[in-house]
Amino acid sequence: MSDFTDGQDRNLFWQQMLSGEHPALRRGRKVMRALSPTANDRCRLCCVGFDGFTAPALRLAGFRPWRRNPHFCEQCEAVLAKERGGAEIDIGMLYADVRGSTQLAARLGPAAFAALMQRFFQIATDVLNKSDAVVDKMVGDEVIGIYLPGFCGSDYRRHAIKAALALLRATGHDDPAGPWLSIGVGVHAGRTFVGSIGVEDGNYQFAALGDPMNFCARLVAAAKGGEAVISAAVWEGAPANMSAEQRSLTLKGYDAPVDAYVATVSGQPNRALR
Repeated sequence: MSDFTDGQDRNLFWQQMLSGEHPALRRGRKVMRALSPTANDRCRLCCVGFDGFTAPALRLAGFRPWRRNPHFCEQCEAVLAKERGGAEIDIGMLYADVRGSTQLAARLGPAAFAALMQRFFQIATDVLNKSDAVVDKMVGDEVIGIYLPGFCGSDYRRHAIKAALALLRATGHDDPAGPWLSIGVGVHAGRTFVGSIGVEDGNYQFAALGDPMNFCARLVAAAKGGEAVISAAVWEGAPANMSAEQRSLTLKGYDAPVDAYVATVSGQPNRALR
């Protein structure tokens, strides 16, 4: 894997990797397709096969699904982990937050609350994985997913919208009896620093940092249970048959009110998720 990084400026490396345009990556995709000709399930980045008759041998060589997102392989993750630094790139992002978690924890007790959160994290991870997100964080009662153009294509912003509605459905917000867990979702996109941050020869974190991430955190804080609050930047690419309420929001840390679009899944057609 050394041809990925030898002589490369790290900024350029990350820019090309995150956009899927690194020359070594493009060459590697051809090789991996040849090595796994019968695969249906592949790494979204390098195209190595996770199934098919060559999959057992490729797994022994380290090409196993990455634990943070099984749509990508551990070898691709290792290449990204090796290179400290990153690049600024436009990405989509989704924050999902449990409403009333403090009261829930007090009412249920530690063990029952932990079991409920485990169920939420499992379902949220499944939804994010299926939408080609990278699970950025699972902290407390919140899940964060990021959508990189090199991983999920040019319509990465729409992927985030679809995942927001899928999460609301998965937690029962389209059920007339009410959700089994009340959550709010924030969706935004913008130019963000994405890369590998940490201590040399120590722990690292694949992370996305910048004002767009902070802005999305404010959007999810403004979402009521059952609402997906979508920024104007992302709403421009929403499915044509999707409806939402336009709302002016005053967000903590931002001087001027901002326009956002609030979608729910009650009465929202399933075809909006396609």
